[in-house]
Amino acid sequence: MASNCSLPFVYISGEEVRRLVGMAELIEEMARGLRWVSERDEGGVVQPVRTVVRVDKYCGNLGLMPAYSSKSDSLGAKLVTFYPHQIEGVPSHQAIVIVLDPRTGTLQAIVDGVEITNMRTAAASACAARALLQQAPRVLCIVGSGVQARSHAEALRIHHSFSEVRIWGRSAASAQRCADEVRAKVSLSLPDALRDADVVVAVTLATEPLIRGEWLKTGAVVISVGACHSDWRELDDDVMLNSLVTVDSCDAAMKESGDIIQSGVSPSNSQRPNCVSCRQRYLQKLEK
Repeated sequence: MASNCSLPFVYISGEEVRRLVGMAELIEEMARGLRWVSERDEGGVVQPVRTVVRVDKYCGNLGLMPAYSSKSDSLGAKLVTFYPHQIEGVPSHQAIVIVLDPRTGTLQAIVDGVEITNMRTAAASACAARALLQQAPRVLCIVGSGVQARSHAEALRIHHSFSEVRIWGRSAASAQRCADEVRAKVSLSLPDALRDADVVVAVTLATEPLIRGEWLKTGAVVISVGACHSDWRELDDDVMLNSLVTVDSCDAAMKESGDIIQSGVSPSNSQRPNCVSCRQRYLQKLEK
């Protein structure tokens, strides 16, 4: 719960975040924020590529993500830890968000960042799906069965009525638990899970490509969430080199996305049909 005790700032728990923030509302706020980021200087957002400190001794990572928006007059930062090989019962991602007064730099709030991360990531994916889909989708396939799989199932159903939602995970038991929670169907085979899917969401800890282009329906929208290091991949070269690749930040993608870096997709090469686009086409559709 939110509390200030006698402190000069407010603490907001994850439970309180969930109570105060609805997914539908968050998707609209994310669309607005993505527009501002894509507008670059005109959008009034200062958001450097995140700094990541690798804690190699424990296979962990510490990330710092500060930002300022002049349009919303907001200043803050997220501090997140990511440990893929975690102790049982301890989340792989833990985070806090600090909110500062942009006029003075004074700390105003500390917010539990786990729930914010879960919801914000899925909301951004929902914005992408809404902007990029050419027609009403019928089948959603989620590759992965963790927390992000659950939040993506919720977010993507806000604006789309899927006739079928499929879950695939490395652990059949974990996939079944996830499917039961989000009212989905478990697929034991990844190619079967991907077959005829209109929207594919990859939320895994894969370091080698999982999803092959030959398994995908022509025109499918593929949202890759998990491959957030330059040496990690979820998608093979067939997917990357035969797609229109759209990102929220070209600078961040060229530094952190293993799928983009290792496949050779480049935003600077305008001759390539799969040139990374983070501006016009995406920006126009976000206005809808």
